[in-house]
Amino acid sequence: MKFPAFLIAAPFIFNMAVANAAGEDGPKSVGVGIADNNGSSIGLKFTPPDEKGWTSKRSGLSLTLSKDASSDSGSKEIEAYMIRLDSPVSPISNYVETIKSNLLSGYASSKKFKISALEVAEDPKESRCARGHLLLEAIQPDQANQEKKWSEQYFLSCGLLKHKTVGFELRYYHRYADSKKDLQFAEEARRVLDSATIEDN
Repeated sequence: MKFPAFLIAAPFIFNMAVANAAGEDGPKSVGVGIADNNGSSIGLKFTPPDEKGWTSKRSGLSLTLSKDASSDSGSKEIEAYMIRLDSPVSPISNYVETIKSNLLSGYASSKKFKISALEVAEDPKESRCARGHLLLEAIQPDQANQEKKWSEQYFLSCGLLKHKTVGFELRYYHRYADSKKDLQFAEEARRVLDSATIEDN
């Protein structure tokens, strides 16, 4: 499936870490997207946690923020990237079911993780987005102390209305052993997902 024509004509990646001018207080918005010389643009931007210790990496139309990436018992990661849609975003109920089906089938034969909890629903803020929560339990416990290990994520998956074959996803991961779980993670993830905005011009 091809991208819309204007994306091919004169695209360039733009960094949206410019929401706050230099000298202003508060967290800055970051994101990914494409714009052309005629003023058309598509993208996703969001406000990451306002705390020290995060590193960032860009690769094409994706952005990854990481904290304690070297730890296998208490790390966090935020990903934002462009996607090709497997299902039209309208009706949103079909989009939600496609996401559920893809996740269930994707982990059905996994030798590393099994699904412990999965929730996907229409985002209450943005009708072209689905919001979800996925909790994976590692099949093998932590080798050092035999604690259970988990990979938890909250995510937003959005389809564009003007450029119907593409969209953007935002995922916030927390990977931890039982004793390293951040009890504030769900609320922190909610704030990050709530801050997301979509451009589709």
